[in-house]
Amino acid sequence: MSFKMTHTERELSDVGYEIGALSESNAHWFSGLADLVESTGKAVDELTIGELRSLIKQRTDTYNRIYARIEGREVAPCQM
Repeated sequence: MSFKMTHTERELSDVGYEIGALSESNAHWFSGLADLVESTGKAVDELTIGELRSLIKQRTDTYNRIYARIEGREVAPCQM
C-alpha cells in the first residue's frame, strides 16, 4: 500500500525537518542564524514560520558563500 502526501502534508513535513535540523547545525552557522533572528527585533516565538524559514535560507546561502570563499573552491550548497 502506498501513501501519497497532500501538498499541505508535504509542507508540514518540510517545516518540521528544517526546524528540527537546527540542533544539528554547527556553532558558526547557528550563531549567524541567532544574529539574523536578533536583527529582526522579534523574539523567536514571535517569528512566523515563514519568517523563520526565510532566515534559515538566508543564513544557509550566506554560510555556503563564505565556506566556498574560505576553501577557495565551489561547494555543494548545504541543504536546510
